Parts: sequence; C-alpha cells; structure tokens
Amino acid sequence: MLAQLCACASVQTLPDDYATPAPLPPSYLAQFCYRSAPVDDELVLIKEKNSYRVFEGSVNPNPGNGDDDSRITFEFYEPSGDAQSPVVLLLPILNGQKHLMRPFATKFANNGYAAVIVDTVQRRTLLDDLADPEPAIRLTIQRHRRVIDWIETRPDLDASRLGVFGASLGGFNALFLAAMDPRVSVVSPALVGGSLPYVLVNSNERRIVEATDAVRTRLSMDDEQLMDFLSEKIETDTLTVAPHINADRVMMVLTKYDKTVPYDSQLRLRDAMGNPEAITLPTGHNMAAAYLFYLRTRVLKFFDRKLSEPGGRGTAIIPDDACDKT
Repeated sequence: MLAQLCACASVQTLPDDYATPAPLPPSYLAQFCYRSAPVDDELVLIKEKNSYRVFEGSVNPNPGNGDDDSRITFEFYEPSGDAQSPVVLLLPILNGQKHLMRPFATKFANNGYAAVIVDTVQRRTLLDDLADPEPAIRLTIQRHRRVIDWIETRPDLDASRLGVFGASLGGFNALFLAAMDPRVSVVSPALVGGSLPYVLVNSNERRIVEATDAVRTRLSMDDEQLMDFLSEKIETDTLTVAPHINADRVMMVLTKYDKTVPYDSQLRLRDAMGNPEAITLPTGHNMAAAYLFYLRTRVLKFFDRKLSEPGGRGTAIIPDDACDKT
C-alpha cells in the first residue's frame, strides 16, 4: 500500500532558470527587526529511547520584540551522541495536538537531528485573531524566533543547520518564519496557500468557518466585505512574502483535492514563490495524513540534501545590514 501511495504522489522540481529574488522593501523589513534577549529555559525529561531523549521544555518570552508574557512551551527530542546536531522545528496544525508531528520528530531524532515541536494556542485565540489578524501573525513569528534564540544557546545543537516543517496552520507559520528569520536554512511548508484572506473566507474547516461566521456577524459583512476587511488588516500575507523567499531552500507539499486550503490558492502561492520543489498528493486536506510516513522520509531527505550543500544561504532574503539602516 505504501508503494502504491508513493506512486500516486507527483514531484515537481525547481526550474533550472530560477534566480534568487530581491529582498522585501527596507521599510517593511524594519518592522521585523529582532533583538535577542537572555534566555531562561526549563527542561523536564519525560522519555528515554536508545537514540534520543524527550523533554518537555519552555523558554521565557522576549517582550522587547512585542512578545506577550507567557512562556513558550515545546517538546524537545535530543539525539544521543557527542556530535553537534542539526535541528528541525516542527509546527503543529490548528488544533495544537502534536500527534501528527511526533512521527516526524522521531524520524529526525533517529537520524541524528534534534527536533522541537513548538506548542500553539492559536485554536483558542482564532476568533480574536481574525478580528485583528496582523498582531497575531507577528506575535507567532516572534515566539518562533524566540525558540531559535534558545537553540543558539545550546552547544550541542547546530543552529547553522536549521530546518522548519509545518502542516496546515503550522505550514503557514513555517512559511512566515522562513521569510523573516535569516537563521532558517531550509523549510517545507505543507498544505499552505495564498492569499491568507482568500483561504480564510473559502475554507471549509469547521473551526475556521465558525470563527469567520462569528466575525462576519459581529461586523455585519458578507464574504466579499470580509475578504476586503482581512486584506486591509493583514500586511504580512503569504503572497506578500513568497516572492522574496529563497525558493531553492523550499519544498512545498500540495493537496490536489483540498477544500480546507483550496488547491488553487496552493498553486498561486507556489507560483508567487518561483515554483520551488513540490510534492503534490492526490488527496484532500485531512487525507494527506495517509502519506505521513512517505512525507517524513521525503522531508528528511530534502533537509539532508540542502543542509549538506556548501555555502548554501538560508530561506530569508534579508540583507545583513537591514536593521542597521533603520
């Protein structure tokens, strides 16, 4: 069955004539200038395997960058051995449950990577986030950047070899982080589309439908008005940042019959990014889980390949002096 599933998935490669794009405008980048602060972490061992240990962890926030005052929590898979480990950040779906990310974490940990599954609370905040989406997007980016701050404090982790994988909501979060943080080396966003207002208004995902219905009622808007409202409110959109991401360091996962993140929006996003490498699954949104074990192997191989390339730059097209000029 696994072989049959693999045969049904199609793979697209990056065009040979792809050229690394220009950075985002300096005035836009200035809003995301990031200053690190001292890191205070807490780790509690919860499981020990032959090739890795698992911890429940947390790190203090960074209020100086617009963060709130709640600690950022995560599940940390620490591989055995003395060598510095590459790292993968794993970003969960909207319900926040880690069960879809744990098979990726164990696959990476068994292959010498440290893995960090970062908790999300966005399901609980979705209604408020839709009413004022831009601050919510920026807060999520900043809190994920804070986890990278923590990674940089660990001598056993190689922050110069950092990959990010996320699916659905986690895929959107992975894309935004890859666009804004030059420390991300490689990214694989799965089940992601553009524009974000279009996806939100057209999604059939129950929690999103309930939240958009509530906002529509609260603001007395129809679908077209709500999309215009969200387009005005959302400055950090997937289609805004996509043309400025280094597509050579990206592997997308698309789902051909998706109605949660409509397939036409996925294609629009891939096109805006310069058509990075992509895997297209012949499924809808939820049934993509049938390909979980296939995908974790493909993502691992992509990360291995890109992280082994000498002198490879990261995903974010940000000049070294971007914040010095602002």
